[in-house]
Formats: sequence, C-alpha cells, structure tokens
Amino acid sequence: MKEITKGEQRALQLELMAYIDKVCREQGIDYSISAGTLLGSVKYKGYIPWDDDIDMMLTRPNYERLMAALMDDLPEHFTLLYYKSHVAYLPFAKLYDNRTYFVSDLDTLNRGTGIFIDIFPLDSLPADKIEGERFKKKVRTAVTHLVSSAPKGLSYASSEKRLYFIAKTLLWLPYHLHYKGHSKILAEKVDLLMQKYNNQNQKFCNFVWSPPKKTGYFDKAIFTEYEDTEFENLKLKKIKNHDVYLSELYGDWRNPPKKKAVRNHNYYRWYWKDKK
Repeated sequence: MKEITKGEQRALQLELMAYIDKVCREQGIDYSISAGTLLGSVKYKGYIPWDDDIDMMLTRPNYERLMAALMDDLPEHFTLLYYKSHVAYLPFAKLYDNRTYFVSDLDTLNRGTGIFIDIFPLDSLPADKIEGERFKKKVRTAVTHLVSSAPKGLSYASSEKRLYFIAKTLLWLPYHLHYKGHSKILAEKVDLLMQKYNNQNQKFCNFVWSPPKKTGYFDKAIFTEYEDTEFENLKLKKIKNHDVYLSELYGDWRNPPKKKAVRNHNYYRWYWKDKK
C-alpha cells in the first residue's frame, strides 16, 4: 500500500470540490464553502496553512437538491456517503474518492471510505436561544444514538482525541448495545428532527448538530446572496457577507487563532487502494 502525500490529498479534495461546484452551477444550486475553507479563501485564497480538508454548506432545500443530483450520477471513482444511499452514522453527507482509504487508531466510524469533502445542511433555529440550546441538545442526543448504532468493534467511540475515545467507549456502550444495527431508522429520525423549525419562519439557521453555545445562530439573510471566490486553482462559491458568518464562528477571525483553536485531521493516515 502506498501512502498519499499531502499534495496528493489536496489535489483529490480539489477534484471532488470541482465536481460538486460543476453540478451546482449546472443545476442552479446555491452553496457556500464554509468554516476553515471559507476563512482560507478570504485570507489566503486557498487552504489555511494548518487545515487539511474542505467544507461546504447549503440551505436545506439546496442540500436536498444536491443530494438528489449526486445520487443520480457520479464518476466511477466517487462515492456519496449519505444515509439515503449508503450506511451513514453522521447527520451530514460526504463525497469521497473511493480509490483511497484511511487508517486511524481513534476514528474508525467510516472505515473503508476515502478522502472526502464534508457537505453540511443548514436548518432553522428558534429565535429564543434557550429553546435553541434545548433543541441542539436534543439533536446531539439523537446523533449519539445514531453513532452508537455502528455495529463493528469500538467504531461508535470514534473521536479526534484519545481521552474522548476512552470516555465514549465506556459512556456510550449502553447506547451501542441498545441501538447497534439500526442506523437506517435512526439516521432518518435525526434528519427529520434537524428540520423541526424549517417551516416556522424563524430568523436563524445553522448546521444544528453544533457544540453547545458555540458556532450558534446565523441570520438567514446572509444565505441569500452568493459570489465567486478563489480557492487554490478553483473558482468556488461563497456567501457575500462572509464577515458576519466568520465573526460568529471565530470571533476576531482576521488575527491568527490561539493554538488550542487550531484543528485538523492528523489522526488519519491516507493510502491508495491500488496505485501502480
């Protein structure tokens, strides 16, 4: 087996993102790169120096349209990890390159999948933030049950830190014993729950499986206007009013982050399945 270099990893991610962008433009689907990818585009016109993935976000109607398009037609070497087309244990989608795979001591939840793009749906949150935090807590509980349904070994305890892995191994074991093997039902339940407030004319939205009292409440108005932005060798889409989004997410995003805020996926090692 041949390990994938950092340059190859980024090239594959950019290929995945270029394909998604092509589909979205052809079908008139609005999307925005998000989180560290959006920050990298604004500050560096590409990857943040310490970042190693690409994230994107879509309002729920656009997310559903993109899922339908990707389920309908994909290049042979791409696979969509989405609960309606593939066994999935998380409440968002991934498009991955099936010529690759990862090895990790801490995260085996999606064992067998390859280098990926994360695709996040944006759903409504109530204006009352006390109610909003209760709702987010309910979503996190439902996702805990979904993750715990992973049937193989300790996959349900997958985490980015060893201490978290150990804690989840013990604390989530009862959920695992109760829910294992029921991912399809639980994934649908989570997906419907996340959309609870979507028809109530709420002001705020976010990917609602988010940490408590963090990365919280985005005004829906910022997801009505989009523009092109540079990201490495690609022209992608972003929300025009990125300042409101990045300020809510990172605070003073123009200055370098504190060391503890820097996150990446260095607990993965990537390999080619069959590279001559």
